[in-house]
Amino acid sequence: MRTKLNLIACLIAGLIFGLSANAQKTVIKKEALPANAQTFLKTHYGSKKPSYILEDKELLSTEYKVQFNNKTEIEFDKKGNWREVDGNGDKIPSSIIPKKIASYVKTNFRKEKITKIEIGTFGYETKLTNGLELKFNLKGDFTKIDK
Repeated sequence: MRTKLNLIACLIAGLIFGLSANAQKTVIKKEALPANAQTFLKTHYGSKKPSYILEDKELLSTEYKVQFNNKTEIEFDKKGNWREVDGNGDKIPSSIIPKKIASYVKTNFRKEKITKIEIGTFGYETKLTNGLELKFNLKGDFTKIDK
């Protein structure tokens, strides 16, 4: 019985290792991004050229990461929809931020700028220049402050 359990544990460990070893990061050109990601970059970053673009392929998913020289990072899902825009302390383009969220920040944190925005299953998370993290639902309604 113990031998069978050890064998099963080894098979599971091998399977997990094999799946994670299958992950592959590759530098790609802008033209290789999904159309949605290309449109997003053109709309919000114009002619700025990324310093690099990575395609991160795993067994069940593909993600893309774009980084500019000013250290701004953008993450896209396999369809090219943005998941996160991180200015790494610098203001991100206001055209990315949903109007309701931008309005809330402007009204309640006049001197602050949004340096990061992330969209998830349940809503948006933003980070301000003062370090506060604000959470909003998918409709853009404020829900809470994280610190």
